[in-house]
Amino acid sequence: MRISDLPSSRRPARFLISNLGGETQTVVLSKRRRQIIELLMRGPVYCASPVRISDIVSVLKHETCIDIHTEFYAGDRDIGAGDYGVYFLRSTVCRIDDVEAAA
Repeated sequence: MRISDLPSSRRPARFLISNLGGETQTVVLSKRRRQIIELLMRGPVYCASPVRISDIVSVLKHETCIDIHTEFYAGDRDIGAGDYGVYFLRSTVCRIDDVEAAA
């Protein structure tokens, strides 16, 4: 994965988050946070990449309470492959709209 593989828009957007327990919230995400949540909305994301998304996933999980599960896998030490994981979005996330900048 490369930076160019991320969704292109970094402008603020409003998202509706519904967690498995029935809690819902609306959040505004922008920049890398918006890119990563939109990437997770597409499907599972392999997380051993130079794009370094783990810090943003951690922020999304802890600051916005979005349910993101990580499955970890051991790498093959004999060939020098490191451990890796896959992120799965468990919350239901829908983009509501882009947020207009104040005039």
